[in-house]
Amino acid sequence: MISSPTDVQEPAPPAAAVAISAARSCRIHFTGTGQEYFRIWIVNLLLTIATLGIYSAWAKVRKMQYLHRNTHLDGSVFDYHGEPIAILKGRLLAVALLVAYKFALPLLGGFGLIAVVAVIASIPWLLTQSYRFKLRNTSYRGLHFRFAGPVWHAYLIVGLPAMLMLAAAVLAALGMGGDPQQVSRRHALGIGMAYLALMALWPYLHFCFKRWQHGHVLYGTSRARFEAYAGDFYGPYAVGGIFCAASIVGLALVVGLGTAGETGAVSGRWAGVALLWPLLFYVVVLAIVQFVKAWLQNTVWSSTRLEGVRLSSDVHAGRLIGITLSNLAMIVLSLGLMIPFAVMRQTKYRIESIRVLDADELGRFVADAAGSRVGAAGEGTVDLMDLDFGL
Repeated sequence: MISSPTDVQEPAPPAAAVAISAARSCRIHFTGTGQEYFRIWIVNLLLTIATLGIYSAWAKVRKMQYLHRNTHLDGSVFDYHGEPIAILKGRLLAVALLVAYKFALPLLGGFGLIAVVAVIASIPWLLTQSYRFKLRNTSYRGLHFRFAGPVWHAYLIVGLPAMLMLAAAVLAALGMGGDPQQVSRRHALGIGMAYLALMALWPYLHFCFKRWQHGHVLYGTSRARFEAYAGDFYGPYAVGGIFCAASIVGLALVVGLGTAGETGAVSGRWAGVALLWPLLFYVVVLAIVQFVKAWLQNTVWSSTRLEGVRLSSDVHAGRLIGITLSNLAMIVLSLGLMIPFAVMRQTKYRIESIRVLDADELGRFVADAAGSRVGAAGEGTVDLMDLDFGL
């Protein structure tokens, strides 16, 4: 019997193709609003001032809980479980470290230098503790995150730029001689070379930091992986540096050519342009920074995966720049009262730019009950020192 064309069976697609086509993606949603956050922000601000900063630990918990509980993924929300007392202890430690840093050197001489070095040397440890505390107190679907990044990795990443800056400081001190206002050309060249080396290494150090930060996150028994390369970080910094240099040259030429040979009313007009130059330069640099941030966020999150869960980010630089500049204008015109609305606008856009590509894998993680309790010393100290190691 001859088979008809309709009886011929099509070859089965490869299993990998079926798995890819069946993968369900899910975008993260943020439901926080400026009106709601304003009430939290203003109460936190007033109580922190009234209590001379003591309430700041409770303010931090209220803020983090609001941000987490308004972040939705696949029908579930995140949560934050940090304890204000633990954060307050960390902040008291931070105050002690800052006092030691400010007064130990002039009051104690050589012993003060040891105290200053000890404060600086504690930063990588505090940073590691901060991530451990934040992730241990962050949960999704009742399962807590954890951070297992080795402390010595943090010392390697932070230590190299610290040594370069220390070398520059030593060269400057050696070059001053009898006149503090004079620095020899040889030592000035050494200082310049140290900072150029730091600039050349900065993208690689940023890559190492993100690999340490994202590659040691655990969710239950599942460990994250960071699959970017160092070269992925040099592109954004190189383009941003070129734009920044071109902006400096362009603005300088506009002001220089406009003021050359001009007199009277025209001269006054260009004098106004010269006065606006710092503001124009600030706006241009701010736009370039947001451009680089958008590129880096897409690189970082699109290179992060948690076992079978892949992530992606699609921040558009133009929109992020527009949000940032309009936020700046809004804050200035409102004398700071619109800060909560600005925070919510940018937070919403950056969070909702992240997508989970394998949402069904989220329900397959197994809790690891062996996690230990982590102290909050790093959390409060890093916050108070204003060390921002985010995206």
